[in-house]
Amino acid sequence: MLTFPPDFSFVVQIASFVILWFGLKRLLFDPVLKVLEEREARTAGARHEAEQTTAAVQESAVEYERRLREVRVALGAEFETTRVATRSDERQVLTAARQQTSAQLAQLRENLARQAEAARPALLTEAQDLAARVLERVIGRSVA
Repeated sequence: MLTFPPDFSFVVQIASFVILWFGLKRLLFDPVLKVLEEREARTAGARHEAEQTTAAVQESAVEYERRLREVRVALGAEFETTRVATRSDERQVLTAARQQTSAQLAQLRENLARQAEAARPALLTEAQDLAARVLERVIGRSVA
């Protein structure tokens, strides 16, 4: 039961509580709070470092993608230039081959025409001889 004014034991209890509080604060609470604050600082520092690393990685990825696009564009342009040059070379080679083939074909036609002209008199004579022999066989006597 409470009495007013409190007796001496109440004052002793309050004094004991205050002494115990300061003792525990100095020996237990302050060191534990210090350890927790250090841990929080390390965690926050690690979190901040991780965020910086993530940002740097994202920047690197963006730079990598940009440079990759530039290289693809450069390679595409180089490919297109090479393709155009190859097409041009192909056309030149085909044109030269067509001209050479046309020249050879014209020469062969000319040679064939000459051979045909050279062979005509001989063939005409041979045709006449053959006709005479066939006529001799059909008639049964010599025509000449």
